[in-house]
Amino acid sequence: MQCPKCHQPLADEDDEPYICCAGAPIEWQCQQCGKVSEGFAFPYGRCGQCGGRLALRSSEPAGPADGSLTAVRMAFEIELGGRAFYQRAAADSPDEEMRSLFGRLAVMEGEHMETLSRRYHVEVPEPSAEFRIELAAIFASVENRPQDPANLFLIAMALEKRAADFFAERAGRAPEESVERRLYQELAAEEREHAALLATEYKRWRAGKPGLFSGDPLVTAVRAAAPEGTPVPLCNAAALLLTGQEDARTALVCADRQITYGELREQVARAAGVWQAHGIGFGDRVAIRLPDGIDWVVAWLGAIWSGAIAVGINPRIPAADWAYILDEAGFGLIIAESSSDTPAPWTSRVLTLEDWRRELRSAARVTARMVEEDQAAFWTHSSGTSGKPKAVVHAHRALRAIERIGRERLGITADDRLLATSRLFFSYPLANSLFAGLKLGATVILDPQWPTAATVAATVAATQPTVLFSVPSLYRNLLQEGLAPTLVQAGVGRCVSAGEALPASLRAAWREHTGLGIIDGFGASETLVLVLTGLAGENGLRPSPGVEVKPLDEAAAGAGAPTRLLFRAPTLALGYLDRPAAQSDSFRGGAFCPADLFIATGDGGWRFAGREDSLVKISGRWVNLVELEERFAGASGELRELAAAAVPDGDGIDGVALFYVADAGAEAAVERALVERSAGLPPHQRPRWYHPIDALPRTATGKLLRRRLAELRR
Repeated sequence: MQCPKCHQPLADEDDEPYICCAGAPIEWQCQQCGKVSEGFAFPYGRCGQCGGRLALRSSEPAGPADGSLTAVRMAFEIELGGRAFYQRAAADSPDEEMRSLFGRLAVMEGEHMETLSRRYHVEVPEPSAEFRIELAAIFASVENRPQDPANLFLIAMALEKRAADFFAERAGRAPEESVERRLYQELAAEEREHAALLATEYKRWRAGKPGLFSGDPLVTAVRAAAPEGTPVPLCNAAALLLTGQEDARTALVCADRQITYGELREQVARAAGVWQAHGIGFGDRVAIRLPDGIDWVVAWLGAIWSGAIAVGINPRIPAADWAYILDEAGFGLIIAESSSDTPAPWTSRVLTLEDWRRELRSAARVTARMVEEDQAAFWTHSSGTSGKPKAVVHAHRALRAIERIGRERLGITADDRLLATSRLFFSYPLANSLFAGLKLGATVILDPQWPTAATVAATVAATQPTVLFSVPSLYRNLLQEGLAPTLVQAGVGRCVSAGEALPASLRAAWREHTGLGIIDGFGASETLVLVLTGLAGENGLRPSPGVEVKPLDEAAAGAGAPTRLLFRAPTLALGYLDRPAAQSDSFRGGAFCPADLFIATGDGGWRFAGREDSLVKISGRWVNLVELEERFAGASGELRELAAAAVPDGDGIDGVALFYVADAGAEAAVERALVERSAGLPPHQRPRWYHPIDALPRTATGKLLRRRLAELRR
């Protein structure tokens, strides 16, 4: 038996408890004020806040009980409201220092929500309704104008104090020695700590002293890790992409529009002028919420060219997620087709596409702003397969060698025409098609349509790309709809797959129908590039050029067991915005350590073995759901796709449930084929339930949301 978190060997007895340190820090709770602290030792066993005696805090086995769950939900509501207030106070404040301070306080609230989510196994809920500064002032009993910087401080301190009093009052009403009482005491203590921190910052601000929240903490951490006296080179990520190509070469193609490299440089420089004309300065965050196209690229690169931080947003993002990101990011300006689906107070910060195009035509050309290479240049967002999407912060330096893997491993040259079927807000096409293509002087083809097998086949026929970047689910759809051969006929010579695991059966079927092998790749928002790649005929995935790969658990790798990997690459992100726990788990000693599991092939390669949530224990035995899904692939010609999940029965005992998508009217026949195939599997791997569904739940970038499958059965 292995620990499902760090995969260290453990006793393989179902009813024997085990201890594993991965993801389980020791927690202490003050017996006087209720504050919870994490760590292995504290001076003299006393609380750092009130001096009360500390006691080891017992773990919650599976989340808070019903009564205490109410307390946690209340805490989330307060934190979401607090973050909304801080981010909107930052947006409305005329004082630059105050904007920076309140932006960092918004981050503090986000960090606290992550702590609550991790500690109590509860996902962050959807954001509350609009939480305006004026309402916050009334709630905090502050009568003066909230636009006054001093009053913003007073409102914030009063909010934190009122939250502390609220939780303290609830603690007094809860039964003695109850979990609820302990929780309310803990939450009250943390709110008092926030109020004390704000009071300290207020005094610093009144005295004209620098505050605790000055500067970017991710950049500060990178600098602290560098040897003292190390010079920091200057660069600009957008300029890195657009330097050295011939002016007359075609850079971008979108439907009936195209633009040369010379024209692209000119428009990007003008776009920077538009951003600056709207008051966007160094380090300000801006959002591009547009369909893929030349406008998207010009606006995005123009923001970086000006020194701002560019963030691509899914134009189809759900309203609740959009509100969450707005209060997380505090955008200075948003470019979108319309302002109608952006809530107040951010509505006033939307520049419509029509106005953007008009201003771009008359904008002054701006010289690219050179900045220290560790400064943030752009964000991508993780796909959100394990909860709320995380903002991944990338530095300007990430684009210095962004094209190396495309050139050395994928064989891309300036003569190629690249098409990615996924949207540019997803890091896979952004880095491997757009960035690498521009850096190499190739032609990048853009498609504003949401991809389907039919639209992709039509775009390929019209634009004749030589390299196609796509995801397994779309390759499967192209095969099932008989469109795969038409891609080769139109000129596609290389196919690259990433974004999710590429089944061996799909890879073989693609070669059979097209004559082309699919280049398999593994990457992440945190790495930008495909850090592992597998060419046709290779055993598993190989480290890409310039990437160093090491197993997190050397012993497990040597024994042929699944392990997480550590990736070091020049394109590695600075880290996550306001996610300190996720940061410490995923970014370790200058390397990125995703939750994905791999098995060593024995000859220097790695085979994907699923994520940690795909390795489950059934009847005391480990089951790899990814491998199980592959065993059912091809069970019927009428089977479109399927996925497995561990689902508890009425007694709380987990079993495997298989969710499948079949051709219309063929559900019963497909289920019979699946049941027949399961007969040859060991008992613990056989599905107990079969569920026909219309479509598998996926993220906007096409990744399977396995955690949603269990909900479909309820």
